[in-house]
Amino acid sequence: MEENKIISMMDEDGEKVDFELIEIIELDENRYALLAPIGDEEDAFVYKITTVNDKEEYNAVEDEEEFERVLEEYESTFDE
Repeated sequence: MEENKIISMMDEDGEKVDFELIEIIELDENRYALLAPIGDEEDAFVYKITTVNDKEEYNAVEDEEEFERVLEEYESTFDE
């Protein structure tokens, strides 16, 4: 059984929040991470992955159209 990757981030209050990496999605030459907070099976967030100084950064996708396109790409993997 494959173990899912855990990613820790700081929220706006400076508190550490752990996320489970659900999927990496490649779309339009960009990489996105679909993350779900540990213990919360209903919510999921999309983060755009960028590389700065050889280090990955996760930036929340706030544009609704971009968010929807990433989710559609993720859902299309189930249709194959």
